[in-house]
Amino acid sequence: MYTLKFAQYNNTMKEVMSEEGTLENIVDRALDRKPTAEDKKHLKNAEDWAKYAFDNDKEYYVTFFKGGEPIACVNNYFRKISVTFLTYNNGELFIYLYMIYNKEKDSHNKDVDGKIFLRQIELYDEDADKRITNKVLFRDNGIMNVETITETKRPEFGMNYEEKETQVNLSHNWLRKPQNYTDYEYLFDYQNILKPEYLDLP
Repeated sequence: MYTLKFAQYNNTMKEVMSEEGTLENIVDRALDRKPTAEDKKHLKNAEDWAKYAFDNDKEYYVTFFKGGEPIACVNNYFRKISVTFLTYNNGELFIYLYMIYNKEKDSHNKDVDGKIFLRQIELYDEDADKRITNKVLFRDNGIMNVETITETKRPEFGMNYEEKETQVNLSHNWLRKPQNYTDYEYLFDYQNILKPEYLDLP
């Protein structure tokens, strides 16, 4: 159903990078240009790096394609997993949904093994007249904080900011951890992961 490329989506360039370019970015940024001898053994091939990174809590990317078009880019790194959902808008790749899961054991999931926690959502909508960004953060005490930023482009530029907080049940924010380095398709079912009280989604 899906084809995979172990590559990063570059939002500045509006394109999925090459696997070679992605590995170069990982060396420069995640490894601070100081890969270990063991790292170097696996940096010759992007999929080999992904397998190694998954098992050793290092950063890697995998982009999923359907019908030849990129639909989601997953970034798995030490503390978090992020899923960037992609579509085409006026001929350019566009991020319409971004979801972040915590996977480390800390104050909010110290007693939960084998789980990840949906911590943050960003939803984007844009047309010729305006761009709307909804940023949702789930706090440990069950509070959902929602920031809505509306940027008006025409007839003249303007910006409006709103913020609200709501008490929600976070029990359904817990999902199982990926079992291997490509096990992410279950995270694409955002319409069931995001409950109706979170956001209205298409």
